[in-house]
Amino acid sequence: MSDIDWNLKWNWTQFCPTGLKPFANDTNDLLPCFQKTLLQFPVYSIFAVISAYNFGGNHTQSISRNRCQLQLIAIRIVLSIILALLPVSKIFVFHRAGIDLYAVDVLVVAAECIMWLVHCGYLLTARHFGTLSHRGSLLLNVVWLMVVLLDAVWLRTSLHFEWWPWSLATLLCDLCFAATLIPKGNAIISTSNANSQRDREQEALLPQRYTYFHIELNEALLGHAQDEANWASRFLFHWVQPLIDKGVAGKLRRIEDLFDLPDALNITRLSERLHLALSQSKSLLRALHKVFGLEFYLIGLLRLVADVSSFAGPLLLGALLKSDESKPTNSAYYYALGLLGSTLLSALCGCHFDWRMSMVSMKMRVGVVNSIYRKALEARGVRESRPDMLNLMSTDADRIVNSCISFHSFWSIPFKLFTTLYLLYLQLGVAFFAGVIFAALLIPVNRWVAKRIGIYTVGLMTAKDARLSATTETMQGAKQIKSNAWEPIFIRKIRELRQVEIKFLSKRKYLDAMCVYFWATTPVLMSLLTFSVYVLLGHNLVASTTYTSVALLYMLIGPLNAFPWVLNGLVEAWVSLRRVQELLDVPNLEYSSYYNPIMRGSGNRSAGDEAATVLQIKNASFVHDSNEQEPETTPSQFQLKDINVDIKAGQLICIEGPVGGGKSSFLTAIVAGLQCVDGEVCVQEVTTGFGYVPQSPWLQRATIRDNIVWGSNFDEQWYKTVLFACALNEDIRTLGGDLMGVGENGRTLSGGQRARVALARAVYQDKKVYLLDDVLSALDAHVSNHIIRHCLLGLLKHKTRIVVTRSTQLFFHANQILNIKDGRLTPSDYMTESIDVSQDFDDDTQELMQGTLELPNAADADNKSVDSLLMEESREYGHLSGSVFSCYWRAVSTPLASAVLLFVLLMQLTRNLSDTWLANWVTETTLDGHPNDTTLQHVLIRPGQEASNKTAHSTSYYLGIFAAIALTNSLVTLARAFLFAYAGIKAAIFLHEQMLKRVMFAKFNFFDVTSVGRILNRFSSDTNTVDDSLPFIMNILLAQLAALLGSLCVSLYAIPWLILVVIPLVPIYLNLQQRYRHASRDIKRLSSNAMSPLYTHFTETLQGLSTIRSMRASARFQRDFQGKLEESTKAQLSSAAAQQWLALRLQLLGALFVGGAAMLAAITLAHATNPGFVGLCISYALSITGQLGDLLHAVAGTEQQLVAVERLDQYLQLEPEQNADGSADPPFGWPTQGVLSFKQVQLSYREHLAPALRGISFETEAFERIGIVGRTGAGKSSLLAALLRVAPISQGDIYLDQMNLNTLALSVLRERIGVITQEPFLFAGTVRENLDPRHSFYDSEIWHAIKNSAAATLLVQQLGGLDGHIDSGGNNLSAGQRQLLCLARALLKNAKVVCIDEGTSSLDDESDLSMQQALRNTFKSCTLIFIAHRLRGLQAMDRIIVLDDGRICEQGKPQELASNTSSIFFSMLQAQDISLEDFAKVD
Repeated sequence: MSDIDWNLKWNWTQFCPTGLKPFANDTNDLLPCFQKTLLQFPVYSIFAVISAYNFGGNHTQSISRNRCQLQLIAIRIVLSIILALLPVSKIFVFHRAGIDLYAVDVLVVAAECIMWLVHCGYLLTARHFGTLSHRGSLLLNVVWLMVVLLDAVWLRTSLHFEWWPWSLATLLCDLCFAATLIPKGNAIISTSNANSQRDREQEALLPQRYTYFHIELNEALLGHAQDEANWASRFLFHWVQPLIDKGVAGKLRRIEDLFDLPDALNITRLSERLHLALSQSKSLLRALHKVFGLEFYLIGLLRLVADVSSFAGPLLLGALLKSDESKPTNSAYYYALGLLGSTLLSALCGCHFDWRMSMVSMKMRVGVVNSIYRKALEARGVRESRPDMLNLMSTDADRIVNSCISFHSFWSIPFKLFTTLYLLYLQLGVAFFAGVIFAALLIPVNRWVAKRIGIYTVGLMTAKDARLSATTETMQGAKQIKSNAWEPIFIRKIRELRQVEIKFLSKRKYLDAMCVYFWATTPVLMSLLTFSVYVLLGHNLVASTTYTSVALLYMLIGPLNAFPWVLNGLVEAWVSLRRVQELLDVPNLEYSSYYNPIMRGSGNRSAGDEAATVLQIKNASFVHDSNEQEPETTPSQFQLKDINVDIKAGQLICIEGPVGGGKSSFLTAIVAGLQCVDGEVCVQEVTTGFGYVPQSPWLQRATIRDNIVWGSNFDEQWYKTVLFACALNEDIRTLGGDLMGVGENGRTLSGGQRARVALARAVYQDKKVYLLDDVLSALDAHVSNHIIRHCLLGLLKHKTRIVVTRSTQLFFHANQILNIKDGRLTPSDYMTESIDVSQDFDDDTQELMQGTLELPNAADADNKSVDSLLMEESREYGHLSGSVFSCYWRAVSTPLASAVLLFVLLMQLTRNLSDTWLANWVTETTLDGHPNDTTLQHVLIRPGQEASNKTAHSTSYYLGIFAAIALTNSLVTLARAFLFAYAGIKAAIFLHEQMLKRVMFAKFNFFDVTSVGRILNRFSSDTNTVDDSLPFIMNILLAQLAALLGSLCVSLYAIPWLILVVIPLVPIYLNLQQRYRHASRDIKRLSSNAMSPLYTHFTETLQGLSTIRSMRASARFQRDFQGKLEESTKAQLSSAAAQQWLALRLQLLGALFVGGAAMLAAITLAHATNPGFVGLCISYALSITGQLGDLLHAVAGTEQQLVAVERLDQYLQLEPEQNADGSADPPFGWPTQGVLSFKQVQLSYREHLAPALRGISFETEAFERIGIVGRTGAGKSSLLAALLRVAPISQGDIYLDQMNLNTLALSVLRERIGVITQEPFLFAGTVRENLDPRHSFYDSEIWHAIKNSAAATLLVQQLGGLDGHIDSGGNNLSAGQRQLLCLARALLKNAKVVCIDEGTSSLDDESDLSMQQALRNTFKSCTLIFIAHRLRGLQAMDRIIVLDDGRICEQGKPQELASNTSSIFFSMLQAQDISLEDFAKVD
């Protein structure tokens, strides 16, 4: 025992002959011992440990894999066994051959064998357990990749020895192993887990359909954002992981799937805090400062630390390149570590700054938006300033919030600029001015370009608005346009407007191209100018100086470009602040000051048994709220003067008067909608409000039931009673239940239905006083009778009712009838006349309970997919399909797209070439033997080379080539920028043109199931994206992708060993970006979907302001708004969190890359032997972090913008109408007689709907007039639909003058038939254009057509003749006047068949009379199909056809049917109070 040497000294050379030295002196190869000891053994051990961990922890989840996956795993098991046996066999063969073996060889062989055996065990369990992917975890794959890399490096080393085939065999097995990782295969989580008894017990308690989810993918709520996380998780954003996992699993379908708001973002509390501060200081800026100031300023410290640490990179790089290898200090390693540390610090501070900023911005946004909404509900006279209210909420609030970042940039950018300039001065002396002056000169150029872009943008927006209003008008009248075959006219009109828009767009895009050119070429030209001047001033380009300067110059570009935008943002925010402040300064509507209480004794003068007064107005005058508070009311302003009225509880007050006399204004005055300038308004109680139904009923986008219940408690019995009283039962049956959706402002209901739903809403609220503004005018006679009987005199008989009406029937029951004319209130003449009422109502409340309606259960309603109108916008989940890319590629055209790609590559190539040439020049200068000679003619020679050496060149030679490459790059960049702009414009023109044609020629039912808003969305925001944002972001994407690949190639060329760092980082990067894109795409979709309910709710509130205020529902609307605001904030929060999660991880990858490059430079001493390339490599590495992030955002951005192409592509696939081009041409002059014949015609609008016509057969004679009558929904309009082939006929034929209409081209058919539809369609333009859109008639002919109707002649003269202007939709005309113009248009067409669909429904009696005369006198020489609504004028018809449920139930001459008391026609006349004598009178 005594001879043992206890002094254990580790002998490295005995362990392995070359020790731990990395490189031999002469080569750039890693020595075998270094590889085995410091690379192979640690990596093999790590791989073994990870495999063992996965092998042990793999039994949690059982997976059933398909055959493909199982076969791949089996192949890998075999390969693992081979790879485990190879090293062992090798060592035995070596031993036999007598080759020297060292301790390290045995150690590494053992490690390698154990590693593969353990991995083989892991693979055996992976067949039935683990994750759905057969490839294993990300970590496992990264370490396996490192193993393969080391095997490849080892093969390179062993090429110097005769045993290289062994290494080759290992690498080949590795490559086969890699090949098995490529196919994906399929797997599912299986629930059978036989060996767990506990699971089976639980299963017994669960229903059959219960599905197990893996614990990671579980559907559980994510909880509150970051509130439950510990500090480490917050520091690294690890708490965001569940959100990303959920996104990858495709489980982010609804807003509820995102994070809940943290406590710091409590919406109610934030709103209240800001509201309180506002009430104290009145100034929005001060209030924001008071509530959020401290937090906001403290965040700036993070920005400061991030900025300061970003300067460490260039300085440490310079120091690393200066450190001399001749002195054996370890300084190079310290600099390398410093680079890693400073990059990490900058990354962490930057990410946390961004996250904190987004939190503060969200808080401010919540506060500001909520204040705007609260003000909209409370301010007086908001309606006058209404147009820009939505803008305040969206644009202005966003600008104020975005200025938060601009504020910090406002001090941070100048700080960065001055520090950078000072450091540059230290490096380069005066020479740095050359580059900086160039960059500074570009600022005014950029400003000028930006200004021009601004001017063109304004022009573009105006042109876009013009195109959109034409498109809106076209889409709203699409059905009428198609009925008249005017599609080409409107397509031409929109196309002309689009060309104007494209003109502005191209100017703007080419200026954008200039900006892109400056932005891309600045770095190259800056370094060219700076270093040329530096050399010309007689300095040497030494590596440490050059690359510190390059890194600093790159740091200059960002701030220089950003600063103008920062200033811009701050100015915009200031303007927006002032605009919001203006709104907040509007005084609130105070009910307590508007209304006075009713004094006892003032109203109840007489005996005590008289009803109490509920409303009293004494000597009051009212004016409309004006924006400027003028002391004198201008004469032009409408005024209600000297109003005196005293209304008792339970009275029925009727108000009548001429149009524009002030009837509605009187009701508005009662609900405090006007300004009371004199006298007083007294009410019994202020808080309960009124049941108010305005003249144009306002509904919300919700179900019918929600619109009626309107936030009150749902009481089914009362609800049914109200439905019956408002005559809604029948409508709800035909609409398919009260859970049917109502479009925006009740768009999907008819006018009468809207009025009755609004009435039902008011009745359901059960108020004491009801104000009804002309509710009955939009209703049919029998419906109006029902409502008077069951609602006004039934349900509401004990309430106080103030009704504006023309109904004499109601006057009979009124306590007071008032007349309002020119703003003065007098008792009406009707009070003195005796009114003959044909039927008196007895109060039988029994009837209220009859005809009750079976209500669907809200729970069952989910199963119905009836309601296509409230359908969510179709959202595509998951990946974008290849068809989207090919669609855009086709739009650009193949030759152009290829040229664009080629120039992008050329640009990157010349850019990298100029960098590489500079590096080469710098290396030669740094290693030059005669550094003191600084003339341009000086030939650069390394020590030990001869002067005659062919490779030696002078300084001027290097400078000349550097300049040539830089200029070439500049030219290529310019070409690329303009080519790209041209390609984007070309695609925009192509896609819009194709989509317009597709939509215009789509089937009719496309316009039934698709709301106008949704179609316009494609023509506005999606077209906008394709015009503008998509080319922009795609440009960035291609440039970033090329730049990243270029940087990596050059870096690897400079330090080949960097591949050891790069390759393991690649799968991590790909995994990160793939996970982030999955999640971010869904979050983005959710957040854009969450914004629209917020804006919709806001616009709805503004439209229904009078109703909401008078019914006192403001508080509830504010609660609803906060709920919607919470949803949109949730989406924003999740989006911001996901971004920071990604940013931090990318920055860490970038920091590893920088650290790795610096460490390798220090280890390989390359910083001394090849300083130029090492400098280049590390300066690339410093910028690569930014590039990784930019590339990812560009990919995600492009994907999000491509969604617009996807949505346009959906419309490019629309089917055209059946047999649109026809299969036969009509004979010349067809039709001549106008003989129509229907043979067994059956028609249904969509497959799943019941037929609207069932076996209709009849034939007309030439020039016969046929009146078609029937109840609502009997199929009257469907007859017209069949004739015009609006919907395809499922069986039967229709002939016109012996031509089968199915064989004709649609344009021919619809041109030759005259149509006047229910909704008269007029568009913006002159009277002439409206009457003769095809420009095919002379003015004399047009006047001839107009003269047939006296009323129309008068109207056209009032408008100013044929050149008079008509607004969009005919808004400057009344409904009756619009109808008259449509009649004139049909007369002008002079068709042989004219169809009039309820054409007289909105005429007053005078115009109706002139219409009847026109029908009688002018349509003499054509067959007339008249679909009648009122039966009064039908005695002039030759024949009447009565339809019911799509069948003809009776037909005959009008007088015969009228005199037959058993006929349906007779009962219809009775319902409309038309006596036989009246009907028999032919006017």
